[in-house]
Parts: sequence; C-alpha cells; structure tokens
Amino acid sequence: MKNKIIFLMILLSVISNVSARSFKPGTEKTAAESNSIENSKKENTAEGITNDKNTTENAQSSRLTGTYRYKSGTYNNTISVQQQGNNRLRVELYASYEYEINGNMNVNVGEAKGVVTLNGDTAIFVPEDREDCKIALKFSGSKIIVKQESKSNCGFGLNAYAGGTYRKVNNKPDFRASDEDSTSARNSNASEQNSKTERIRFAPGKSSTVVSGRISNGVQKIYLIGGRAGQTIEIITDGGANHDVVFSLIAPDGVNPMGDDESGDGYDSGWKGKLPKTGDYKIEVGAIESKNVNFKMSVSIR
Repeated sequence: MKNKIIFLMILLSVISNVSARSFKPGTEKTAAESNSIENSKKENTAEGITNDKNTTENAQSSRLTGTYRYKSGTYNNTISVQQQGNNRLRVELYASYEYEINGNMNVNVGEAKGVVTLNGDTAIFVPEDREDCKIALKFSGSKIIVKQESKSNCGFGLNAYAGGTYRKVNNKPDFRASDEDSTSARNSNASEQNSKTERIRFAPGKSSTVVSGRISNGVQKIYLIGGRAGQTIEIITDGGANHDVVFSLIAPDGVNPMGDDESGDGYDSGWKGKLPKTGDYKIEVGAIESKNVNFKMSVSIR
C-alpha cells in the first residue's frame, strides 16, 4: 500500500511538470503576439497622426490661396498666394507708393515673386533674384501680416514698401502677366521663347534707367518691367549704323498701348504714354534691317 502511494505521488509530480512545460511555450507565444499587436497599434497610431498632420497642413495652405490687399494712405499693395502642395506657396507681391506733383498723380512701384515654404502659420519670402530681401508673411485667418525685414528696399521704387496687414479680397490669386497661362504668354512666338528675358529694375530712389543690349542673328531681345495703371512710361532706343533699332510695348492683357505707327506694325524707336493696366509689361526690341547690332534703350516710369 505504501509503495502504491509513493508511486502515485511520483506519477502526479511527473504529470505536473509535463503540463507546466507544455503550457509555458504557449504563454511565451501569446506574449510575443501581444507585443506584436501592441507595436502594430503604436505604428498605426503614429502613421495616423502623421497623416492627420499632413492633411491639416495641406488643408490650411489650400485655404490661404487667394488675393490679399493692403491700402493705407499713399500705399496700395496686393499679394497673390497659391498653394502648390507640401506646404509650398507661390507668392507674388505688388507694392506701390502714390504721390502728387504739380497736380499730377505719380506712382512708384515694386514687385516680388517666388515660392515659399509654410512653417506653421509663417513663411519667409525671399523674392527671385533678390537674396538681400526678406519679407515675413504671417497668416492669420483671412489676413496676412507682412513685415519687410530686410534693410534693403528689395528693388522697389522710392518709398514703395511691402509691410502692412493685408486682407483677403478674393479666393482666386491674380498673377497678372507673369502667369504662364496669361494672354501675353499664349501669344508669344518661337523666337520669343528662344530669347532670354531680362527684367528691368530701377536703382533705389530712381524712376529711370538705361539698358544696353545686343541683337544677334536678328533675334529680338525681350525685357519685362512692372508698372501701375495711370503711370507714364517713356522708352527710347538707339543703335545700329542705320539707327534702325525699334521696340514694341505689350501690356499685361496682350494689347500694344502704343497703337500702330506709320509702318502699321506697332514698333517705334521712341514712345511716351499712359500705362492702361497694372502688371508686367513686355518690351520687344528688334531691328528693321540689321541682323547683329548693339543698342541702348532708356526707360522711365513716373
């Protein structure tokens, strides 16, 4: 009897050990699966937060698209903004300073264009070809608070200044003649596309300049200059043995404000008149007979 009891106790001990060993691997597997599920949840949560953040930022930048205006006293400025994805915004700014001399209204203008990266609600705008110019843009609801941080005048006309609080006036940006889909761009021909376009800028405090250039193989030279409606522009060209260098002026809407001269082609060696539109004007310089010729062109806007 005693031997039977001892045998049963040994048998129960063996069964208990076997059961314990059988259960342990299952427990370890369950723990590993639990860790895997927990990690998956964390990854999905992190990914969800990232997606939500990107969606929120893209939605925010999309709401910023539009035209903003600032007008105070002699200042009359506009900013156009368009969302391009990944928190990048296309920005175009026109600044003007209006003043009166002898009963005549005059306007000094400035322009700045480029692409900025939105960081929260703020972006630092460094215009194309003006690395010395920094303009801070702070978006607040339907407003942009603008500070011209640079000590330079950003290439603007005398007293033209970008700073101010701009209010949204339209949900559609107005990129004027600089837009690739504008009328003037659609009407450009092959020779214009192959020509290098140069922008005319006035020195600080100046409203006129003299440009030197060269026509090669009969291909026109193309220039851009910004102007405001009502300003007076005067352009004079001189060059070539036959003094046959002429120009044509194209407004932002694709119309030539010079009209037709005696030749009927809208080109002349000198013209003075009022600008009908605000925006970028294109000056096309060519020669009547000369194929290769140096020239000078004086331009003033008042």
